[in-house]
Amino acid sequence: MKDKIPFYNIVNMFFVGAIFSTILVLMCIEKISIDEKYLDFALRWNVLVSGILVVVMYEIGFIINRISSITIEPILTNTKIWSRDDYDIDVSEISENNSKFQSMITELNLMRSHILIYLFFSILSVVLKEYWISVLFFVLVVTFILAGRKHNAKINKIRKSYSRKNQKPQNNKQKQNHKSIQNQKKGSEYHR
Repeated sequence: MKDKIPFYNIVNMFFVGAIFSTILVLMCIEKISIDEKYLDFALRWNVLVSGILVVVMYEIGFIINRISSITIEPILTNTKIWSRDDYDIDVSEISENNSKFQSMITELNLMRSHILIYLFFSILSVVLKEYWISVLFFVLVVTFILAGRKHNAKINKIRKSYSRKNQKPQNNKQKQNHKSIQNQKKGSEYHR
């Protein structure tokens, strides 16, 4: 069976890439000079160029998502800003019973990507000596960190609730299995 990439993942990657690309162009427009021949090509082949830009924006979004996964997430979880409780539960199991859970995970990943984007632009705006923009981006970083913390707490609550629901039947099954094993042992001792 082939796994398909969910539509919202494609949109999220494109969305993150589009935001990053747009802000980067707006911040650096004065420093970008496009040669006349490239501009002429872009105008003549605008459909092709648009398609390429969509693919590039998706790829940028994907790269940002992966970088934030290996940098931002460990920092936030190790510092306990976004606490992560240990549960031996597969996300797909919870998603089967709770339709909103997978979208909550996706939203948290999107917040993580936005933290990386706005942190990058905060640093870039300091380098470009646009301090007021840097403050704006830093406020966005803090906003996404705090929103992600609240969102992560909801996810942990669902995981904990699901873990409790699944532990009780397992404990009863374990008790029943233990009793049946003990009864089998008693029965085998009786037949000796």
